[in-house]
Amino acid sequence: MNRLAAWRVIATGPTVAQSGGRGVSHWKESWMILTARVWRGFGAVLLLAAGGFAGAAPAALATPTDTTPPTAPANLHAVSITDTDIVLAWDKSTDSSGSVSYALFFDDNPTPFWVSGTQFDVHANVAIGMIPGTTHTFQVRAEDSSGNASFSNRLTTSFAPGDDTAPTAPSNLHVVSNNSNGIVLAWDPSIDESDVIYFVDGAPCSPHHAGSATTLLIGSLATDPVCGISAGFTYTFSVRAQDAIGFNSPSSDTISVFFNG
Repeated sequence: MNRLAAWRVIATGPTVAQSGGRGVSHWKESWMILTARVWRGFGAVLLLAAGGFAGAAPAALATPTDTTPPTAPANLHAVSITDTDIVLAWDKSTDSSGSVSYALFFDDNPTPFWVSGTQFDVHANVAIGMIPGTTHTFQVRAEDSSGNASFSNRLTTSFAPGDDTAPTAPSNLHVVSNNSNGIVLAWDPSIDESDVIYFVDGAPCSPHHAGSATTLLIGSLATDPVCGISAGFTYTFSVRAQDAIGFNSPSSDTISVFFNG
């Protein structure tokens, strides 16, 4: 039984009096039906309101946006410097996210030539290959995971002119031994501002790299089947030096040697 039917049952009864051709019970029934409709509508409003409050999920709290940059990577300085290389270091940055990466900038280039990555706690870098006698400016950027960044001081450094002179020519090239193993050559060292290495010319597969030593075995075919020298032939040798910058010395005086084998 719906609400309207229930109200009609309550209102039903014998006519007690007549007024204008309509019974009192009929008037009472009409009033009760109207009242029921009003309350039914009001109840629906209350029900909707209650459903709105009870069923609506609370709005999710927005995560605050991180707008605070890391502390500046201060005290950018040179740990060591040569005419071509520099070791840089700086004070470690801190950030509330706990994640900071570093980028090292060279002069006014907007693109960093080195980026640390956040998985490493790196706050030092080596810049190599500078041209001797030049001046350059370095700066470090610290950046957190939200993209907030801070910058170090700018460090301007001049690189020394460096070694711009070729080594002197090796001298006194001579034979130490000549036997079935090959020919052993030796020479007096070159003079240069930096360390040098030596190359011997005149044998098959030349030049032969002697490293920093001032002696070298030119092997026979028995000891070096690919680049060895053959018995019964004369070979003309010379030696030259190369420094760390890449400058080559003049070649030494030549020496001609008959290989006995």
